[in-house]
Amino acid sequence: MSPKSITVSPGTRVTFVNNDTRAHDMNSDPHPAHTDCPELNQVGFLTAGQSRQTGNLNTVRTCGYHDHNLETNTNLQGTIIIR
Repeated sequence: MSPKSITVSPGTRVTFVNNDTRAHDMNSDPHPAHTDCPELNQVGFLTAGQSRQTGNLNTVRTCGYHDHNLETNTNLQGTIIIR
């Protein structure tokens, strides 16, 4: 993930781009419920080279995210801070 952490204003959408050679299934924390930031779950499954946006991040909070299939891989985890 690059950057590992990003700060955005309420109402922002964040674009995830998969620059890897394999697919990733990006979801909000905690695993496996993915309930902290449902807007992040709109990213979901990304094939290599694909991009997708989150929903509008309207609530002020910190949203953690991870690859659902590789939930312990810290290289595929990050945070979006909405404030």
